[in-house]
Amino acid sequence: MGMFGYRITQLVGHLPVLLTLLVVLVLAATARRRLPGRARSLLIAGAAVLLLVELFNTAWVAALPELIRARVRSGGMRQFELMNLAASTVSWIGYPIGLGLVVAAVFAGRAASHAPGQPWGAWTPPAGSAAGQPSGFAAGHPGTGHPGHGHPGTGQPGPGPVVPDQAAPWGGSDRPPAAPPQGDRVD
Repeated sequence: MGMFGYRITQLVGHLPVLLTLLVVLVLAATARRRLPGRARSLLIAGAAVLLLVELFNTAWVAALPELIRARVRSGGMRQFELMNLAASTVSWIGYPIGLGLVVAAVFAGRAASHAPGQPWGAWTPPAGSAAGQPSGFAAGHPGTGHPGHGHPGTGQPGPGPVVPDQAAPWGGSDRPPAAPPQGDRVD
């Protein structure tokens, strides 16, 4: 029962990773419409490499006690050390390659996108406003945020006053964005 229990324990320990990689392979193989061709190929290749490495490691760990026992009896511990180094090398090389392929699948086929907005200092006040004043105060038009005025011809109240340092009724702000923080100067 001792060796059988050890092997079962090792298999149960590696089973979540093995099942996860199998699910990734199945999902990647069946996601033809959702994943672009190159991304899907990289994902399948990465998951396959990781699955093979994990299967190899599971088999190696399960066989390890028998290999050690056989080498100790024959006095060839040096040969076992070389075999263990070779098995470790497979993991050292296989995991980064598989993970690199999966990460490459994330970025494959995606063009670089620029952040929306303008660079610092490029802010211009909204049309119809004086420098630094929200448009309702500067223009004085009814229904544009000036206190006490509604929408002309409808009888409906306007959005209310626009208060400085408070968000505008449309969810944004009529103030320029704050400058980025400056680093400490060392003279």
